[in-house]
Amino acid sequence: MMGTRRLPFPAQSFDFVHCSRCLIPFTAYNGSYLIEVDRLLRPGGYLIISGPPVQWKEQEKEWGELQAMTRSLCYELIIVDGNTAIWKKPAKASCLPNQNESGLDLCSTNDDPDEAWYFKLKECVSKVSLVEEIAVGSIDKWPDRLSKPSARASLMDDGANLFEADTQKWSKRVSYYKMSLGVKLGTAHIRNVMDMNAFFGGLATAVASDPVWVMNVVPAQKPLTLGVIYDRGLIGVYHDWCEPFSTYPRTYDLIHADGINSLITDPKSGKSRCDLFDVMLEMDRILRPEGTTVIRDSPDVIEKAVHVAQSIRWIAQVHDSEPESGSTEKILVATKTFWKVPLTSK
Repeated sequence: MMGTRRLPFPAQSFDFVHCSRCLIPFTAYNGSYLIEVDRLLRPGGYLIISGPPVQWKEQEKEWGELQAMTRSLCYELIIVDGNTAIWKKPAKASCLPNQNESGLDLCSTNDDPDEAWYFKLKECVSKVSLVEEIAVGSIDKWPDRLSKPSARASLMDDGANLFEADTQKWSKRVSYYKMSLGVKLGTAHIRNVMDMNAFFGGLATAVASDPVWVMNVVPAQKPLTLGVIYDRGLIGVYHDWCEPFSTYPRTYDLIHADGINSLITDPKSGKSRCDLFDVMLEMDRILRPEGTTVIRDSPDVIEKAVHVAQSIRWIAQVHDSEPESGSTEKILVATKTFWKVPLTSK
């Protein structure tokens, strides 16, 4: 919800943002909402607003303010057709600071535009590096962009090599899941997939040729790699797994958790921030009946996970990790069962 905090997405990630009768007061609170849209939109991307206040009766003032603020951001008004307006964001660095009519200015260098979990909206425009490299039309086309490290990956220490290693690792893992563990990826049984610890989106890349889509979740306490996932042409969100995930119950066919204990452990103190049982119960809530979970971790963590799985009536099997990996890690593959409520006689 567009409220007081940034939306849980990385900066400069969407090619266009569309709003149809969403009634968001974009210019209110010193333009905070429009500034948030600008943070999310790639250079050269498009903003489309259909409905109020675009040429709307009794909203002439709001329509004028919206036009003024987009001019301040140097957006090009492509067309106004009835109550629909389309703007294009500049493909180069922000034109701010300038003598604009809305009083907009750039944020300080301390601002990280990718910080988006419980992060308050700002009234200043974020500075972004690598503007031309991540602009619309600059990134490799699909599907080539899946396998090539983007400019954002290069900002990390040894990022390009980490990207390649992660891609190869997940290609081998997914093959092992299909061939040896009986996970029905690539079949009609699995369509909606969630990766609870996505990093660079290697799992989603490995199943790109399968008839699935993947929600890539980057834990808020881990490195902010979600921008790289969007550069690959994939989609995802920031989240803290000690909180409920914002989705309907029974929506995913497969949920994957790599290193599930790291999702609940404080990276600084090493202490648990919440209980494994609560996380797996949330997984159960959003998993369809007869859906599959794949959990990877150390043998002692997997042993605990098995006890939880059995308590919530999952059918659980534990497997060794890939033979060539040389890892002692274990893999829990579990299926959610139907809960049958016995009929009582009157």
